[in-house]
Amino acid sequence: MPRPLRLILLAGALLGAGLVGWLTAASFAPQTAARGSRLVVDRQVSDLMQKLGDEQLDDEGQRQLLERLLALGRLQEAQQVLHPLLEKEPGSLGLALLMADLRRLNGDSRGARTDLDQLLRLHPDHPEVLKLRVLVEIQDGRTTQALQLLIQRFQNLGPGRRGDMGMLLADLQRRSGQANAAAGLYQQLAEESPTDARPLLALAMLRQEQGKAEEVSDLLEKARQRRGNESDTDELIDTLASSWGLSALRIRAGRPASLPQAAVPAP
Repeated sequence: MPRPLRLILLAGALLGAGLVGWLTAASFAPQTAARGSRLVVDRQVSDLMQKLGDEQLDDEGQRQLLERLLALGRLQEAQQVLHPLLEKEPGSLGLALLMADLRRLNGDSRGARTDLDQLLRLHPDHPEVLKLRVLVEIQDGRTTQALQLLIQRFQNLGPGRRGDMGMLLADLQRRSGQANAAAGLYQQLAEESPTDARPLLALAMLRQEQGKAEEVSDLLEKARQRRGNESDTDELIDTLASSWGLSALRIRAGRPASLPQAAVPAP
């Protein structure tokens, strides 16, 4: 069963200060097991489960139990513990997303899809809801449906407001073997959001996969400028260049090429 690290990161990002400890759990769970202290966590879980069964566990204790169950990969039990917490806070987007993801990981794709469709009606353009909804479709072998969902959402948003949506769509196109469509969309997003370096970096990765080193250098230089590092060292850009066998000095010295005209999806 997949390790629930992504779940914990998602929950920690969305639930606020009360549950940010989940991030710590995600970071230290593998180390904890490696140090042989998993038995300690197991005992803590047993004690908390006993208190839960005796109805002596308050909300904070339930959160602690949920945190530990996630860290241990005991996802069925985590879903059971999460349910009453979600009933107490039905408006919590973070808890609802966590429940949908647990349903997905526990094999209930239909339940996850239902939960996420309800969330999309309330938050139609929320990137995390869309990412998880797309993940459910892909897991069920429905990549075409996932692409259709994202294309429709993308077209409903105007330029300057659809960067996150467009990146998700282009990434899925690339992973689905639609390299030309992905490249065109990355170019379009780069033009629509002239301060966003992400489309240029993504396009550079795609061109690197295609063996187009000169274009990669130009794209990395343009991304460096957008990140405010025209002459200074940029750790991200320099690391990418090094991993791809490119000279960071060569990139900084190069003249960025103009972006080719993108094929704009129909509105």
